[in-house]
Amino acid sequence: MLLIVLCWLITVLCWVFFGAYFFLSRFAGDTCTALEGFQQDPYNNSLSSILPCDELLLAESVLNDVSAGVYKLVNEVNANISRMQQDSSFGVCNPFSGQPEYNYQPNNCSENDIRIGDIPEADYLCGSCGWSLQWRDSDIRKHGVCNGGIPISGNDFRTAIAYTSSIQVLLNSYPGMESLLHCQTVKDAFAEILENHCNPVKREVKIVWAGLVFLSIVMVFLVLTWIVEAYHARNHRFSDGSVKPHHVDDHVIELGRPEEGGKDGVNSN
Repeated sequence: MLLIVLCWLITVLCWVFFGAYFFLSRFAGDTCTALEGFQQDPYNNSLSSILPCDELLLAESVLNDVSAGVYKLVNEVNANISRMQQDSSFGVCNPFSGQPEYNYQPNNCSENDIRIGDIPEADYLCGSCGWSLQWRDSDIRKHGVCNGGIPISGNDFRTAIAYTSSIQVLLNSYPGMESLLHCQTVKDAFAEILENHCNPVKREVKIVWAGLVFLSIVMVFLVLTWIVEAYHARNHRFSDGSVKPHHVDDHVIELGRPEEGGKDGVNSN
């Protein structure tokens, strides 16, 4: 009896674990499906209430205005360089494509173009003069015209350095802002989960709950078998220990009556 109770307890535990792993399997499947939907359309999916990427699109116009502003400023600087120095062989690299997209293309520069972030360190901006932040105005006046370059004052040079440094800081953070605007960081994280975790988890959890349901069914069958066997064994034991009634013939009963009467007469005497 104790063995049957113990087996019933194990069976119940098997069914409980099966239910837990089956729920986990369904939960993992639904989660992976939601992540796949986000990968396909990050702006309209079942996770939009948690990750409202569509609201970030409101900032896209601001980012486009920044791109257009830098693009136009660089073009204006290059136009001034060409106007003031007809034989100039260099220009400032424009990190953005033309309108209307204004895509960020930091490597789309010719060999003679100078990047905005390299302007403070460029010695050839004014030919061979090599202006430096440490120069004083007297040094600039002493150099005069610098072999075909355009001498500028220290204040103008410092102003140019401040502008280029600020723009370069903006350009350094531009890819991160663009990635955030399109929820690219979240998409990359979800892509890694889908590729490296979703399929293995769903497969292994399915194997576990399938094994548990098989074990549970086997345990139920065994317990029921043991209960039936125990019932038959108890009935058989009771039938072997019972007393069976015997049939007594009528003439035996009649023969026994006079003896009883005789004994009664002796006793009366």
